[in-house]
Amino acid sequence: MGDDAVKGDEHISISLATAATVLAPLLLTIPPEWAVAALFGVFIGALAPDADANDSAIFHTHMPGRRGRRVYFLPFFGYGIKYLVYYPISLPFILFLGERGMPRHRGVLHSGIGVLLMTLVVGFYAWLLGTAVLGFPWNGAVQAFLFGLFGGAVFHLLEDSCTKSGVAWLFPLSAHRTKGRIVTGNDDRRPAAYVLVMGAGAVGVFAACVMGQIPVELIPWSGAALAAALWGIFLIISRFGR
Repeated sequence: MGDDAVKGDEHISISLATAATVLAPLLLTIPPEWAVAALFGVFIGALAPDADANDSAIFHTHMPGRRGRRVYFLPFFGYGIKYLVYYPISLPFILFLGERGMPRHRGVLHSGIGVLLMTLVVGFYAWLLGTAVLGFPWNGAVQAFLFGLFGGAVFHLLEDSCTKSGVAWLFPLSAHRTKGRIVTGNDDRRPAAYVLVMGAGAVGVFAACVMGQIPVELIPWSGAALAAALWGIFLIISRFGR
């Protein structure tokens, strides 16, 4: 991936900060295991769309970033998504679109329909292996993981939409790419700023909910609304600069 690609550690940190903002108002009402499962799903989803690139962080046991901690399960998800999810969902696109549908970086897996299909296929595998074969219950934690996986992948696309290569959200219906001017291979500080701002948003919306500053009926949606508003600002800011 080129210098305009968001790095693996940036995908993880921005996505988890966004998820924290969305989940913050719900932490007092949902079971803790749901929140943990959702955040784990976001962690995987934040890297999953880059399973279409051979040098992606999701294929390595070293955690993206300077400290390089080992996360031994990452390749399991990386290669599983690549060979059992990405390639199979690419087949109809290849059949109908020919060369346009061929597997490539920032192709089908970097589109709205791509991340939706990925989540549905992973959910099918989870049901088939976990519930139908092994007899594990299909419970709220599994669903929370899948929602997190989908959310993390969407956050990944938002982050890549801030770079010069951009993302074709409506592929294959449209080739238009949402783009910014962020170049993460240089000294661009905007990704780090996004993490700090979104993290502050998570703390702020949680505090507002605890202190009763948000109407009860709006609490479940307040985090998602704040995250959406902040991402609107981030996308605008990303269009400026070099």
